[in-house]
Amino acid sequence: MTQSRNGSLFKLPRMNTRNQSRTKKAAFWQPLIMPFAILSLIAAWWIGFSQQAGLSLLLAKHFNVESVTHSENQTYRFTIEQPASNAQIFAAFGNGYGGPLVITFELDKSQRIRNVALVNHVDTPGYVVNVLNQRLLDRINGKKITDAFVGGRDIDGVSGATLTVNGITEAVRKAAHEEAELHGLTIDTVTTSWCFKLSDAALTLLVLMVLFERKMPTVIRKYHIMLVGVLSVMVIGYWANIALSVASVSSLMLGYWTPPKQNPSLYILLLTVMLGILWLGKNLYCSQLCPFHHIQRWLHKLGKNNLPLAGWVNHYGAQVIGVLLWLALVLIFVTRNPAVASYEPFSMLFSLEGVGVQWYILPLALFGSFFIKDYWCRLFCPLGRGLNILVDQRQQARKWWRKHKKAGQPKPMRSQSGGH
Repeated sequence: MTQSRNGSLFKLPRMNTRNQSRTKKAAFWQPLIMPFAILSLIAAWWIGFSQQAGLSLLLAKHFNVESVTHSENQTYRFTIEQPASNAQIFAAFGNGYGGPLVITFELDKSQRIRNVALVNHVDTPGYVVNVLNQRLLDRINGKKITDAFVGGRDIDGVSGATLTVNGITEAVRKAAHEEAELHGLTIDTVTTSWCFKLSDAALTLLVLMVLFERKMPTVIRKYHIMLVGVLSVMVIGYWANIALSVASVSSLMLGYWTPPKQNPSLYILLLTVMLGILWLGKNLYCSQLCPFHHIQRWLHKLGKNNLPLAGWVNHYGAQVIGVLLWLALVLIFVTRNPAVASYEPFSMLFSLEGVGVQWYILPLALFGSFFIKDYWCRLFCPLGRGLNILVDQRQQARKWWRKHKKAGQPKPMRSQSGGH
């Protein structure tokens, strides 16, 4: 101990035992959080996969009957057993934008389609509402079972919901053509070709500008963020309408893949996001490609306010979003329904179609952007948090590899000098 001039001892700093205990607990639990999250998500995915209902069960529930008999010779033909008489129906799955849809219909005596109905779906609710409001199902009624059933060809499509229309027509086409083949009828076959539209070309230009920003001429780099922002809102937001969300990404994790030939823009965007994470170690979507991010940035400039967030908000904000992301994915995987977690307001803003809580979240998110920079991104966005976690894991894996590689190299021999 050290003694002062007046004989008193200098007091050593006292450790706060409560804070020390909390630090030890955090150090113990921190390494377990990520493995627990991954294992629980795998378990949720498997539970949902093992408990998914088949067509017969879905039809029995929809028509409120005890049993539905599946035809032995046909994949898509079913018999609904009723007290008065049995009814013959046709049912099939079709893959929409966010997941499968179940469509049923009946045939009249002239082999024309009647009573088309949407029995069940896990597609994006806003797109389904748009399709039903524009009475797409009524356009299918009266069609021959030999028709092509292609939106924009023999069935009028629905603007802003092309993939949902494709899913419905796909389901009808599979069941109708099976029945036509059974009767030996000539089918109007359709070959699916690549549909690379002008919007896909515009998106390709946008992602090239983002990936090779440093290679751009100085004149373009000066206005880079402005050009990227405008293209992002116009192309990703409104034109192609493919803004990413937890619902859209999780639908891919559930195996609900739309054919790349029908929607190349989605796969161009996903490939760019993965290249940004794996190659550049950056979250390119949230920083440059997200149209909602740019709209928030513009509103914040208009508001000319920059309210600072409290320190505890910044500290715990990422943790809260991480918990929300985990809960959303667990619910999605167990129910196998991406729409369960569709509280993100992107689809409502860009497709002008929203459901449920989105009507309340969107105004709040836009209003908060006037006062707090990246209000939604920093405090509520689960997709952004998920992408940032992937970036962090990539950085940690890179550090581990460099450390492991360096440890495996032989150490250089020290030169020994000295005389006898």
